[in-house]
Amino acid sequence: MNEPGIMEQPIFCKRCHAEVRDTDNYCHACGKSLKPGHGFLFTHAGIILMGLVLGPFALPFVWFSKVIGPIAKIIYTLVLLVVGFYLVYSLVHIFTLMQQSMQLLIGNLNDLENGLHSTQSFGVF
Repeated sequence: MNEPGIMEQPIFCKRCHAEVRDTDNYCHACGKSLKPGHGFLFTHAGIILMGLVLGPFALPFVWFSKVIGPIAKIIYTLVLLVVGFYLVYSLVHIFTLMQQSMQLLIGNLNDLENGLHSTQSFGVF
């Protein structure tokens, strides 16, 4: 495919500087991916795994992927955003419930303490 007299520039791995061919996907010396966006984390399984671990923070893996199509990218984005909003909503709801429970507990402890003081003033104890 090369024209006679034209020399190809050698390609080197960015990690270990070993010479690689233009058709290589990975460096034969160190194993680094030579084509960004093609590794396991950019496949469907990798994105689902990262979505379970990182939630909406996995969106860069979705959009930098060169393996999945544009429709799948939109679907993954929508799912990750919905899950992210649900998690934030759940955390706010849990925090509110814990705050209300603590206020109720403190109120009950104050009522109990006031009840003990009133019974002591009557000479029951």
